[in-house]
Amino acid sequence: MIEKNPEKSLNKGILQVLLDQLKKELGNSVLNAKVEDVRIGLAYTGVKLTGGYGGVACTPTYDFSEYSVCPVCPFLHNSGEIAGTTVAEGLKLSLSNNILDAAVGVAVINAASQMVFELRPEKYIFSSVDVLDLIRNEDKVSMIGYFKPLIPKILEKTENFHVVEKKNVFDERVKIVPEEMSTTVLPESDIIIISGSTLVNKTIDDLLKYKGNARDVVLLGPTASMVPQPLFERGVTAVMGVKINDVDKMLKIVSEAGGTKDLHASCAEKKSFSR
Repeated sequence: MIEKNPEKSLNKGILQVLLDQLKKELGNSVLNAKVEDVRIGLAYTGVKLTGGYGGVACTPTYDFSEYSVCPVCPFLHNSGEIAGTTVAEGLKLSLSNNILDAAVGVAVINAASQMVFELRPEKYIFSSVDVLDLIRNEDKVSMIGYFKPLIPKILEKTENFHVVEKKNVFDERVKIVPEEMSTTVLPESDIIIISGSTLVNKTIDDLLKYKGNARDVVLLGPTASMVPQPLFERGVTAVMGVKINDVDKMLKIVSEAGGTKDLHASCAEKKSFSR
């Protein structure tokens, strides 16, 4: 449910508003359910909640050196104690300054969102729109985060295409610019595609300040599998994530360093919301 006073919620960060939304939708009885299993893989972090609900979030390995005293071996101070905590406690981890805690917390947000979608199917109606359907010929497209499989498909529609990426990536097909250029590139864009990983590293609020007059702003990827209203309030026009259909298979894939392609192939299906 969208807050009656959206101006008030806009004073909060997106993650806090997501937590408020989930607490309102689920109620105390469901929030006392447990985080039954947690896996932190090289590509994704996965969780399983009571009732068999699953969620994933990217494991931001590129950010480890910023958050760990040992950049090659990051750790959680509460390792071994997360499984068995309540969903409410798991959700709070998304606000942590520890990047691994935050990944677990966003995965819990996604799993809890699946509960909400099941409880209120009449309210949360999925869209069939694909990100490529939004792009018109010669649109200026900016992508935050390098989605390699999308690159050739977008280039079939427009060559006016930039990728903003903090990792050291080379792709001769597209212009890749450093993250500090997002403030210049985004305001000039017709379509902005933002990785769900920005929820984990907490850059999404700042990025959305520079969306300018973009016709569509899409939050994309398995990490973006959540209740959409707080994002819509900030100018996002589509939220495109996944639904985990086989949670135990997901946990195995995450544990064995599987990626997005592996999730889609065996345990997850794409799900979208349009504003």
